[in-house]
Amino acid sequence: MPDNTPRAQPELGDFFFLGTSCAVSVVGAGAGGYGLDAWLHTTPWLTFAGLAFGIVSAVLLCVVQIRKSSNSTP
Repeated sequence: MPDNTPRAQPELGDFFFLGTSCAVSVVGAGAGGYGLDAWLHTTPWLTFAGLAFGIVSAVLLCVVQIRKSSNSTP
């Protein structure tokens, strides 16, 4: 049986959270990888790994937030 309840529209705070969390994930993981590269002299491998980890975590954060906001009712 389909769910016919109206969905809550995303608010400005939801979009702010998504943008901020994506930026922090990518920049933080990339900076962590860069710092480890500088410390361990493995440039650029850990930087790339950190960026990949940051991108994956940003996508997962967005998916979780979108699913959570689409399941909420007003």
